[in-house]
Amino acid sequence: MRHKRSRFILFATCALGLTLAQASEQDARAWLERMARAMDELNYQGVFVHMHDGRAETLRVVHRNEDGRVEERLVSLDGVGREIISTQDEVQCILPDKRAVLVETRTDLNPLVSAVPIYSQTLDRHYRLRMMGMSRVAGRPTQNVAVLPRDSYRYGYLLWLDEATAMPLKSQLRDEDGNIVEQILFASIAFGDEIPRSALQSSIDTDGYTWYRADEKSRAAARSGTTLWRAARVPEGFELQVSNRQVLFGSRFPVEHLVYSDGLASVSVFVESAESDPDPLDGLSRVGAANAYTTRVAGHQVTAVGEVPASTVEIIAESVQPQTLDARR
Repeated sequence: MRHKRSRFILFATCALGLTLAQASEQDARAWLERMARAMDELNYQGVFVHMHDGRAETLRVVHRNEDGRVEERLVSLDGVGREIISTQDEVQCILPDKRAVLVETRTDLNPLVSAVPIYSQTLDRHYRLRMMGMSRVAGRPTQNVAVLPRDSYRYGYLLWLDEATAMPLKSQLRDEDGNIVEQILFASIAFGDEIPRSALQSSIDTDGYTWYRADEKSRAAARSGTTLWRAARVPEGFELQVSNRQVLFGSRFPVEHLVYSDGLASVSVFVESAESDPDPLDGLSRVGAANAYTTRVAGHQVTAVGEVPASTVEIIAESVQPQTLDARR
């Protein structure tokens, strides 16, 4: 009878543990969904430190949402004082040391957005979500959430989310050994109902600066050509999300750009003529907080780069092959 009672206690304990784990995942999922809305919908100003690759940069952020129209300004408080100003239509990166302004249509220049995971249902197949208790950041109480990879092809996150707003006040990207690859840490933050439009205007006088945009000639060059490139082998969960051709600033050669993502981690693949760099650094290397792997295929240089384990970029880069349009019909 005592043995049977022990089995019942063991079963009840396991069932309780499973229930608590499921509740923890549900709570974590809800917090990540709140976080995504907070970063987009709230009006806030603050100062945070972006740490990666052994370096730290202090930035001021001003984020404004007026009737669904989101605008943001990032100012580096270190070095040359670069600024990034984002609107619904474009992103301007102002580089005082180069006396140049780069105008992009993509929005991946923001270190705050790129350093936190955005939840989607596809994440559950490749990541486990856990509540990790409470603490404080920048003098504010936080709920802590872990996003843990289920295999060795992606990194995990630890997040400190403001208890009142779910805004990420601290974020750590951690590799397979638990080392911090990248970190965002707010020193101060304030939320408000209104932020004046003047707060989004650059403090830099750009008169005399060179403005770089992709002109129509460059777009036409990028569209030309009949060869497409694809990775024949990717880790489970990674799917092709972006495929385009573009001419990068300062280059004569069009580059095919592919992005493979599992919904959280992403790997960018760049394919360009080998003539663009006659002496590339083949094999594995580091680009800031990211791993990169470069190889040569059919007279082209293929580089895969992403904040993922080295094995992930190597697998993808080594499997990239050319495809003709006729072959895909």
